[in-house]
Amino acid sequence: MAPKLRDEVEKQLFFASKKVDRVIREYSMIEEGDRILVAVSGGKDSLCLLKILTWRLRYSPIKYELVAAHVRGNSLGPGEDLPAEVSGWIEQLGVPFHSHDIILPENEPLPMNCERCSRNRRRTLFEMCEEFKCNKLALGHNLEDFAHTALMNLLSSGRLQTMAFRRDYFGGKIGVIRPLAYLREHDIIRLATVGQFPTSTNNCPLVSSSKRAAARKIMHQLCKEFKHAAENILRAAKENPPIGEE
Repeated sequence: MAPKLRDEVEKQLFFASKKVDRVIREYSMIEEGDRILVAVSGGKDSLCLLKILTWRLRYSPIKYELVAAHVRGNSLGPGEDLPAEVSGWIEQLGVPFHSHDIILPENEPLPMNCERCSRNRRRTLFEMCEEFKCNKLALGHNLEDFAHTALMNLLSSGRLQTMAFRRDYFGGKIGVIRPLAYLREHDIIRLATVGQFPTSTNNCPLVSSSKRAAARKIMHQLCKEFKHAAENILRAAKENPPIGEE
């Protein structure tokens, strides 16, 4: 039975959750008793992920715990914490919130490229999973993010591969899950707008000059001519093994 929807925010949460529920079922992303560390950058994707996973707890027969985590820093190294309005919003959800400076190897050259930055951020999140006794790490990549990754790999290496929807690390001790994989970016924008989420801006100096930014521009042009380009690229990429993310 569908829950009684009180307002437009709950309506958007309901429809977004249907896609999230589907990918969670298909890839066994969330299981009874899981303690999930939700990576929160402050952008619309991560805030929507946290809101949806919190809202699902009211109706899901599978019970789990949530911990919100923010990694301070970008390609330049350790940085500032989330704005107070974002951390306050998280606290209003009733989710414990923790932040940690990005952990860098000794003598890590700065600025880091996107691959090195992503790897170090993920290692920091793994450390936080261990610290806060979480067995799952939830990341807020949406459908377009998967398509952009596939396009980048196709153009740079000739392999149509994208990120794993779910991947286990350390002998299954921690599972990385991406519950927004079937949500389009416009779905997320609509939810964040209607819900008036206090999103913060990505201040990384490489955000507009990275390979991902270039792939985003190409995909934008493709979607003007081919409406379902992103879905079709993702569908084709899923036929191949996911890229390595170690």
